[in-house]
Amino acid sequence: MSKRTYDILIIGSGSAGFSAAEAASSLGARVCVVESGKLGGECPNVACVPSKALLAAARAFRLAQEIKLFGMTAGTPSFQFEEIVKYRDRVVEKITGGGVHGARYERMLKELSVDVVYGKAEFEDDYTVIVDGLRLEAKAIVIATGSTDFIPDIPGLDQIHFWHWYDALSKKRQPKSMAIIGGGPVACEIATLYATFGTRIVLIQQSTQLLSREDEECARFVEDRLRAMGVDVVTGANVSNIVDGRGGVYGVHVDVEGIKTMHAVEQVVVATGKRARTQGLEAASLKLDASGAIVVTKEQQTNKKHLFAAGDVCGGIMLTNTAHHEGYVAGYNAALVALNKRSKKIVRDLRVIPCVTFVEPEFASVGMTATVVKKRFGSVLIGRSDISSLGRSLADHAPDGIVKLVAHPKTRKILGGCIVGPHAGEMIHELALAIFANLSIDKLSEMIHAFPTYSEAVSNAASQLTLE
Repeated sequence: MSKRTYDILIIGSGSAGFSAAEAASSLGARVCVVESGKLGGECPNVACVPSKALLAAARAFRLAQEIKLFGMTAGTPSFQFEEIVKYRDRVVEKITGGGVHGARYERMLKELSVDVVYGKAEFEDDYTVIVDGLRLEAKAIVIATGSTDFIPDIPGLDQIHFWHWYDALSKKRQPKSMAIIGGGPVACEIATLYATFGTRIVLIQQSTQLLSREDEECARFVEDRLRAMGVDVVTGANVSNIVDGRGGVYGVHVDVEGIKTMHAVEQVVVATGKRARTQGLEAASLKLDASGAIVVTKEQQTNKKHLFAAGDVCGGIMLTNTAHHEGYVAGYNAALVALNKRSKKIVRDLRVIPCVTFVEPEFASVGMTATVVKKRFGSVLIGRSDISSLGRSLADHAPDGIVKLVAHPKTRKILGGCIVGPHAGEMIHELALAIFANLSIDKLSEMIHAFPTYSEAVSNAASQLTLE
């Protein structure tokens, strides 16, 4: 068996792994990345990028349907789903560079003098990894193996050809009807996408609200908007079983507080979350938490001082932006260990994590919810502003929306917020910066905002406060 030796070995080339490679190579470490699939991980290849391309097409189709509102006329808008899929593929190719593994990412790693080995990695011991007969040894290792789908134990699910969430973003055909099991960001985005193009959707969520980790008031806007698009939203529901009916139709049996219904659909999509991918890591003897994720310190260090981990494999908030941040911390600190540098390790800072769900209109949030603040401090200072009354909103014929700010009841420091409306994903960073800079809610009301913009709603919300 042939052998190679490096300072740093990184398992996985997703957001965390790629960032770790950049950090480690910047300190002069000899780095090798092991990847079992395409470089870049799921986000550019099957998740974030293709979904946003498809949702952009859906947004364009909605605008075409509303063109008369702006005093224009055109033919009845139509689409061919196959052509929309081609647009998605072109976007993915632009960001990845195309090719078997992702030519753009291959060039980037080459420029960093980082080697790449393709294949599935398995630990032989905590310093050695075997990849298809090749032994790779390193002074320090970063584990960035990502996550796998969590598939609920639903009777009959394993007997049908259901789609994983990423299948709904990669298929070339459009089902006439679809049941989506799950009510998180991915499920809501898939519902928005297919409902726009005419698929009959039933969205089945076990929790009593969609986007269950988010502010309830803002999440209701999303639910109401999906219903307005024709989506059958069923919350507080358990899928009791699924049967394979005749004629290519599945029967999805749902129980809501004892009331049983059956939904006949052409396709079932499972979007019920993810869990850490730790297969092949057993020989490293890493400490795992109750969910099976790798336990790490703020330095992204595991229970072995030369082994680090970052991204989804560590559990917690599984987002591309957090994975990138954790990956950099892990790669940098791993390089310090491998190169025997005495510099102080850096630590992760996840105090401020902006999140965006690309529904219509967008939903964005950052920091604590009002419920969390009230539970922690006894009361909460809340500022609200309606987006639909803004001059910009009226000019754009935008849907209803809200800006909700959450602040400490005594210090008035901004602790969180959520936005539902056009460009919410861009607007949320004003709130994120305010939290990061430890600003009071009064500073937002004092700052001049451009007119007419959607961001005016942030200033308006900061000026209309109630103690709850």
